[in-house]
Amino acid sequence: HKAYTSEKMQDKEYYVLTLAAIAMELHKENLTEATVYIAAGLPLTWVSKQKEQFKKYLLQNDEVNFTFRKTDYRIKITGADIFPQGFSAIAPTVAEFEGVNLLCDIGNGTMNLLYIRNGRPDSLGMYTEKFGTEQCVNAIKNAVMDKFQVVIDSGIIEEYICTGKADIAKEYLKVLKATAT
Repeated sequence: HKAYTSEKMQDKEYYVLTLAAIAMELHKENLTEATVYIAAGLPLTWVSKQKEQFKKYLLQNDEVNFTFRKTDYRIKITGADIFPQGFSAIAPTVAEFEGVNLLCDIGNGTMNLLYIRNGRPDSLGMYTEKFGTEQCVNAIKNAVMDKFQVVIDSGIIEEYICTGKADIAKEYLKVLKATAT
C-alpha cells in the first residue's frame, strides 16, 4: 500500500501506479499499444482544489513507453478528466436513487462520504475523513497486541477485512472480529 498523502503530485509514485493500472487494463484486452484518455479520482473534498494540478501531473508525458510485468507497453495519452472518488461507481444509476443515500468510498488513508438526495449529489453533504483501511488495520493490530502481546501481519488482517476469514488461531480471530466490527 502507498502511504497516505494529501497531495498525490508530491512524488512520481501515483504516476507510476496510474501507468500500472493502464497496463493491467490493456493486458485484459491483449493490447500493448493504445491511445488513452485517463479518468482519475481524487477524494471528494479535494477535487475543487487539486483537480487542475492533478490533471497536469497525469498529462506530464504525451507518450510513454514502459515495461510492466515483463511486457512492454506504448501508450499515447490524449487527455484526462478528474472526478470525485467513488462517484463513477454510481454515476450511471444515481438518477434512480430515491430518498437519502450515502456514497462511502473507503481508501487506504481516507474515507469519502457523499449524500445523495433523490438522485442528486449534495455538494454541501460531502466529506473526506482521514480514516481509511490503514487506520482500521492498525487498530486491529493494536487490539491483538494489547491482549496477546503478538503482532499480526497486516496481510492477515486485510484478508479478514475482505473475506471475513483468516488463517490464525481462534483466540486471535475473536479479537480481530470484535475489533473489525
